[in-house]
Amino acid sequence: MSALSHARIHFNAQGTPVATDFDDIYFSNDGGLAETDYVFLQQNGLPERWYTHPRPWFHVLETGFGTGANFLLCWQRFREYRRQYPDARCQRLYFSSFEKYPLSRADLTQALSVHTELAPLCQQLLAAYPPATAGCQRLLLDGGQVMLDLWLGDVNALLPTVPEQNRVDAIFLDGFAPAKNPDMWQPGLFQQLFRLSYPGTRLATFTCAGVVKRGLSEAGFQLTKVKGFGKKREMLIAWHPQPAESLSPDRQHSVPVSDPVTIIGGGLAALTTAYALLRRGIAVTLLCADAEVAQGASHNRQGALYPNLPVKLTPQGLFHCQAFWQARQFYQHCRQLGLDFPLDYCGVLHLASTEQLAERQQKMAEAAVWPAELLQFVDAAAATELAGVSLQQGGIFLPLAGWLAPQAFCQALWRYLSTQPGFSSQFNCRVEQLSAHADGWRLHTATTTLTAQQLLVANGADLTRLAPFAALPVNRVRGQVSHVEAPDLAPLRTVICHKGYLTPAWQGLHCIGATFDRTADTAQLMDTDDTQNIAELRQQLQAPDWSQRLMVNSAKAAFRATVPDHLPLCGRYHPENTGEPAPLWLNVGLGARGLLFAPLLAEYLAAVISGEPRPLSQSTANLLSPARFNKKAAT
Repeated sequence: MSALSHARIHFNAQGTPVATDFDDIYFSNDGGLAETDYVFLQQNGLPERWYTHPRPWFHVLETGFGTGANFLLCWQRFREYRRQYPDARCQRLYFSSFEKYPLSRADLTQALSVHTELAPLCQQLLAAYPPATAGCQRLLLDGGQVMLDLWLGDVNALLPTVPEQNRVDAIFLDGFAPAKNPDMWQPGLFQQLFRLSYPGTRLATFTCAGVVKRGLSEAGFQLTKVKGFGKKREMLIAWHPQPAESLSPDRQHSVPVSDPVTIIGGGLAALTTAYALLRRGIAVTLLCADAEVAQGASHNRQGALYPNLPVKLTPQGLFHCQAFWQARQFYQHCRQLGLDFPLDYCGVLHLASTEQLAERQQKMAEAAVWPAELLQFVDAAAATELAGVSLQQGGIFLPLAGWLAPQAFCQALWRYLSTQPGFSSQFNCRVEQLSAHADGWRLHTATTTLTAQQLLVANGADLTRLAPFAALPVNRVRGQVSHVEAPDLAPLRTVICHKGYLTPAWQGLHCIGATFDRTADTAQLMDTDDTQNIAELRQQLQAPDWSQRLMVNSAKAAFRATVPDHLPLCGRYHPENTGEPAPLWLNVGLGARGLLFAPLLAEYLAAVISGEPRPLSQSTANLLSPARFNKKAAT
């Protein structure tokens, strides 16, 4: 596994971007949009196909994102279609694009400057454009009506990891010419494109090269030549040849129907999943054990939002990056919806407060696998300047990270959900037992029995108190966060992490945390934990002057749900001896990373349940699946 490289480009006399390593232009010297319109949209029957499309979404797959011109024009046309036909069935556009050499933000900004007619869309794209880390990055655009899945890496390595559920309606077979980029145009490429197609899928490509014609035909496509754009003589269009009735039911791309979903839980995992399901038109009933939401592990005043990056590239580290970028977008999206909650992307300083941390960060600097947009290495002087208070150690600075208020966010999201059709909630509703019946699940509380056609359990550390989940390795870990007044800390402007963490002030209080107790039975507050939090801070940061006057104002304690491999349990669960009358889903084990993981897990689960394109590769989904601990579980 190796780090991605940005495309090496230059601009010719006409201002057109040219790939230096491939000696090929990204689009024609006239701006390229007319060619995109003719080759990829018109030859794929767009926008006309959207008018009568039978599903709530349409999915385009593109090879070679480049400057994003194909996507931007497709997005613009989709916008126009939605304005003209607001009540049409097709409401959302998914666009999955693969790119081995993504442009840097600076080069992309310059390249897009020629598309003045698309300037508002270009600005949205640039604002959401992710750091160059391998894997799928889902960008939420136009308020979530348009989802751009940027799959960064070699298309021939990535396509086999795309779930079959992500089958597509149209394919833009683009990229540098086969003669200049032969590594891309391999037989496996065409075979994977056919795997991800279905009867009704159409494909268009600018080239008629023999390797492309043979590859498409041998993969199973039927194809024909048509007039090329401008001075080009010919181009190819192709389609899936089989009628739908000839395929097995699991290969037919029919309109999925989802039963309502009952969610057990009232924290970040439960609420974000409820939102993601409602956005897809799926009704949700929320069963919360407490009198209001966010009374468990999601009740903290402030929480740090940042990815935990390993020394070398690992699937777990890349998942953290993917979750981080999804979380940043999601919380900003919620702000745009009008949700009112504290959020500050002030940066996070992870100090080298021990010899072990210093050695680890030195190895990270030497490995240099993470983009500078994500993390920077700073000495003590630079750390002091960034933080605004005196620090004795250097460390890692994550400029895009920050903090938000989990409880305030959950409360704001619940208020928003409560205004949406299809959402209901019940409080003081603690589910004590589950039982399987032919028509669904029975949920037994102290006073009543409820039924669920589909059940999603997101109750954190209480999971294993329900019998079907008793064997899962979910640990209940008590943690206490201290809220302190600190006059000398007023200038602090970044989150500081060491063995614990310290936040900038909100409403006059800083958060210091958190303790970690595997033996506790109750979440009662303990003065000794406040003393421990402050002592840990002073010890780790070498007792700076500003740490001498920290006065505890209040505290919160709760149980976190942790899993031995530090990854959540997310996906469908198949408990033993139940007969599985209806789907049962899990979204638990987020540990101290609820703010980071919850938005991506919610988006993934909602996609799986609704049948829409998933934002995770199959290999990443397998990392999170309960199947890794239960041989009878499935992703």
